[in-house]
Amino acid sequence: MIEGAANNLGKIAGVTPGIGPSQSTGATPASNFADVLKNSMDQVSKLQQEASQAVEAVATGKSENLTGVMAAVEKSDLAFKTLLAIRSKLMDAYEEIKQISI
Repeated sequence: MIEGAANNLGKIAGVTPGIGPSQSTGATPASNFADVLKNSMDQVSKLQQEASQAVEAVATGKSENLTGVMAAVEKSDLAFKTLLAIRSKLMDAYEEIKQISI
């Protein structure tokens, strides 16, 4: 049971079970949590900028693609809500760790 979970975790993390991250067979090195979080925030920012540009293009008459604009706005909204949910979970975990007595 635990080996199965380790295999699945290894597939997710991009490492081969039994081989450390530095010895991974994948071409990309393992990222730390801060890098993953920063990249996620950058992607959300990029999606928000794209949605704003799409709305501006429709408002000024440069584009008539309302479906594309709505898709861009919804994608941006979903990404932002997901980032807020992750932030909320991180803050909850921090508060829980803070209350642990040593």
